[in-house]
Amino acid sequence: MKNLFKKVSAILMAAIMVLSMCATVFAAIPSEDDTADAVVHNVEAGATVNAYQITKAKYDPNGKGFLSYEVVKGVTLANVLAPTSDEVAAIVNSNLASLPTKAMTPAGTEGLVDYTAKLAPGYWIVIVSGTVNEVYNPMLLGVAYSESGTDNKMTADPVDANGNWTLSGEAYAKSTAPSIDKKITGSTTADGKTNTTDTNLNEKGNDVAIGDIVNYEITTHIPSYSKQYSEVIVNISDTLSKGLTLNKDSILINGKAVDATMGTLTTSDRGFEFVINSNYALAHGNEEITVTYSATVNDDVEKNFDPNTNTAKLVYSNNPLDKDATKETESKTYTYTFSIGAALSASIQNYSKKVNQIIKVDADGKVISTKTSESGLEKDKVIEVKEGAEFTLTNKKTGKSYTATTGADGGLTFENLDAGEYTLVEKKAPSGFALSNKEIPVVIAATYTEKGKLDTLTITIDGQRTSVYKADYTAEGKVNTITNTTEVTDVVNTKLGTLPSTGGMGTYLFTIIGVVVMAGAAGAFFMSRRKGSEE
Repeated sequence: MKNLFKKVSAILMAAIMVLSMCATVFAAIPSEDDTADAVVHNVEAGATVNAYQITKAKYDPNGKGFLSYEVVKGVTLANVLAPTSDEVAAIVNSNLASLPTKAMTPAGTEGLVDYTAKLAPGYWIVIVSGTVNEVYNPMLLGVAYSESGTDNKMTADPVDANGNWTLSGEAYAKSTAPSIDKKITGSTTADGKTNTTDTNLNEKGNDVAIGDIVNYEITTHIPSYSKQYSEVIVNISDTLSKGLTLNKDSILINGKAVDATMGTLTTSDRGFEFVINSNYALAHGNEEITVTYSATVNDDVEKNFDPNTNTAKLVYSNNPLDKDATKETESKTYTYTFSIGAALSASIQNYSKKVNQIIKVDADGKVISTKTSESGLEKDKVIEVKEGAEFTLTNKKTGKSYTATTGADGGLTFENLDAGEYTLVEKKAPSGFALSNKEIPVVIAATYTEKGKLDTLTITIDGQRTSVYKADYTAEGKVNTITNTTEVTDVVNTKLGTLPSTGGMGTYLFTIIGVVVMAGAAGAFFMSRRKGSEE
């Protein structure tokens, strides 16, 4: 009985295994319902990704499996198993909209992600478009039956229930990420000499004086476009703020004047645009383009923490299905000029406070004002004059001089300066006062952030009084706060007719003169007596 039970159990197990194998064989027959989870890797999240079918599987009408591939309606291929790039380009540029289409779904919302869709066997053209930064060339994605045990070798041979098979499709997106980089390569003075004060240049930010010439360089690459792009837009432009004037004749493309076969250049005082010819861009993918030029600092220059911006921009096609669709990327530089006695910023709210004022005062510390009523000070703290004091501020390296006259508040304002060492000298005293012959050293120093924004501005007068202004920027690059340690420098004038106290230099001078006069008189007296005695 026990042996009989074992025999029955063995028979039942064998039957179960046979039934299981039959089910597996039946399920393994390829059919028109087959799809695979096709995936395209490394595409920007947020893109629009569509797959367009150009070949499809052909099945045995008797349900015995996959036979071969054939083109879908409206597609012509010389070899159904090997579409050429020219054939794919022709399809993209003509009848893509008429083909079977599947939208692919992203696996994430940030960065580079996978896009997937259940696709039937055959070749699919994958197009990436939408709000993307990179240029994606159309991809050929093959969803194919593969024989088991052959390293997933794609096959077009018949596949039936007599062999194990898999169905899969995978592609890696090929793209280029166009970029543009702009930097400051230095500056020169108005007479063409190298600006030796340009020692704190960090390629993105610098400081110059009015009339100086700033040199720039823009570097970019023409995007690499496939044959599926029949016409493209590639433009390089630069926009200068009002304080900078473009030197139109200075523009060079790759070190040479513009070649008409390459593109068209248009200019204005505020910048330029270089439009690269479509045919040239298509034939010179990934070619580096370098643009060099200069701009002159003019009278409309911004001051202190208000930068003179310069924005380079690259506009490029990134959708083979829409020749007018473009994306852009930009790069900025920041050029500053400084002013003593002017506002920290004319554009940033709450920062109109004047930078390190130099105030003219008399011996008693009263402000020497040209208009007492407008000085903003109490009358007992102000002395009014008809004309203010005139000073010159001279850059010790460049020799450039700036002139300013004190006004109602007794202060001096010197504008459009760059960082460096200066000498302050009074050239004309206020009416009723004696001229001061003192030379006062002035030092202006600046540091910049990595992105070229003004970080700190430091002004030191007479080696003692130092004012420091430091900016804090938001993530968007806007000034959040400007902290400051401000000093006011008093320059003293003495009234005419006022003698110094006893023992001063004035007393000694009059004493010496008196002694000399008396000695001369005595000498004359003795000489006259001597002549009389000789007669």
